[in-house]
Amino acid sequence: MLSRIVQIGLIFLIFSNNVICQENDSIFNVSNIHYENKNYDSAKTGYLKLYNNGLISKELLLNLGNSYFKLDSLPHAILFYEKGMKIAPGNKDLMHNLQFCNTFLKDKNSIKKSIFINDLVFSFLGKSPNYWAFSSIITLSLSCILFFFYWITNKNTYKRIYFYSFVVTLLIFIACVLFSAISKSKINNSNYAVVFSPTAKVMTAPSQNSSTTYQLHEGSKAKITGENQLWFEISFNDRKGWVQKKFLKRI
Repeated sequence: MLSRIVQIGLIFLIFSNNVICQENDSIFNVSNIHYENKNYDSAKTGYLKLYNNGLISKELLLNLGNSYFKLDSLPHAILFYEKGMKIAPGNKDLMHNLQFCNTFLKDKNSIKKSIFINDLVFSFLGKSPNYWAFSSIITLSLSCILFFFYWITNKNTYKRIYFYSFVVTLLIFIACVLFSAISKSKINNSNYAVVFSPTAKVMTAPSQNSSTTYQLHEGSKAKITGENQLWFEISFNDRKGWVQKKFLKRI
């Protein structure tokens, strides 16, 4: 009875994962067709649905940025290109598109051109949180299958093989979960934000009654150095000040 339940559970887990993957692939491919046919709004809607469902990859972020650029939404394009650079530092397409967007900005953004060792590590780990999540599902399924065979077999030789294989796949599963958490954390945590207002006043203090020290325009990327409930303290070209949060979106 127990073995039957385990088998049904494994089949259901693998089937559900395959269905989700096929649905995501279908939405992505349809969105690509919309983009090729210059239906950029429909393409953006499809890509955005995948992104909001938690699917993250450099290809998806690049295509999202391209769609927004074609729709003349420069801040959104820059936002998603920058998000793509977080999981794929040094990607030539993302870097080229960011540099091209920079030519349209009043306040030029700094674009990272060199890659450090930690970038390469995070680029590997940040292949995509979904990649590691799917890998963890596969390895967990495999470890369950191996444990099931270990449990039902009577031969000591096979028992040892299944047991050690189970331990190895379980360790790989734990590593995949850890890598998924690390890459997810890198994507979610950011000290930079993009301006989403035609003009954003940078104040000397977090108050509308304070004086304006300078202004930033849409698409500008600023470093966040502090914050309170309504304001970000930012730094742009070594000039600091406070901007209302409603004018910015974190990368």
